[in-house]
Amino acid sequence: MNIRRVDPFEFGAVVRQWNVPVYNSVDFIELNRDKADAVHYLLMGDRKNRFGIVLGERSETFYSPFSAPFGGFVTDSEQSVELAGDAVCALACYVRSFGKEAEVVLAPVFFDMPMYAKYVSAFLRHGNLMYADLNFHYDLVGDIGVEARMKRNARKNYRQALGHGFRFEILDSGRAEDISRAYAVIKANRESKGYPLRMTLDDVMRTAPVVDARFAVLTLDGCDVAAVQLHRVTDTVAQVVYWGDAPGYSYLRPMNLLAPEVISFCRDEGFSTLDIGPSSSDGIPSEGLCSFKESLGCIASLKPRFRL
Repeated sequence: MNIRRVDPFEFGAVVRQWNVPVYNSVDFIELNRDKADAVHYLLMGDRKNRFGIVLGERSETFYSPFSAPFGGFVTDSEQSVELAGDAVCALACYVRSFGKEAEVVLAPVFFDMPMYAKYVSAFLRHGNLMYADLNFHYDLVGDIGVEARMKRNARKNYRQALGHGFRFEILDSGRAEDISRAYAVIKANRESKGYPLRMTLDDVMRTAPVVDARFAVLTLDGCDVAAVQLHRVTDTVAQVVYWGDAPGYSYLRPMNLLAPEVISFCRDEGFSTLDIGPSSSDGIPSEGLCSFKESLGCIASLKPRFRL
């Protein structure tokens, strides 16, 4: 299998026909290209283009992604085990030709069910597993209500939150004031818990139109007490990028109401899956986060990170 480094225009012309996740799109990559020393757009195939991948070069290592929740290969259709292995082998040879290594984070299984196991098998044969983060998603297909999928304790907290008079409000993602409003809650939440917040407000503003971001808040007596930032990753998958409650309100269980409201909103918008994101760091689970997401009826899967 041959591998070619191409310019963004050729790469975009090819993968635009493949309906790839927004994080693999040229628009998103170019928005973030200053976060890498150089960006390598790669196409692989034989008589036709079969795979694509984008690498961000930093010092002695290539990264896919270099500024996103996941990277890895994209393709237009299900490819064979042999071709998936050939693609990873070609990538390994490309990386070695620079005397460098590569780190690749695969998308969770629900983004490309037919290819996920084939990619994992190929990377295990040609590289090394560094770790795998636990990722949670919610299946929006079917007519089972959100409350019916909750575990007993989550249902209790949900009903408790319902009694406080919270109001769920979808904001205007085209208004800087509305984006700032949601971001302020998320920033306060992260700071109070000592969690990192990798996106600045400017990052969020610039990224919002590229990923068709949506923002919402939960209010109580006119005060914003919880907020969420959502991205449209594909036509069928929405993703919670950030969510959280404002300091001092946790005892009212706002997250136990915000989460079901977000799930219902995404279902009404026609998505089939809500990616709620990882609950681990460098492969080490946050048991509290895992428990919360499982209590809502979320499903766990692995998001592996490989080294070539």
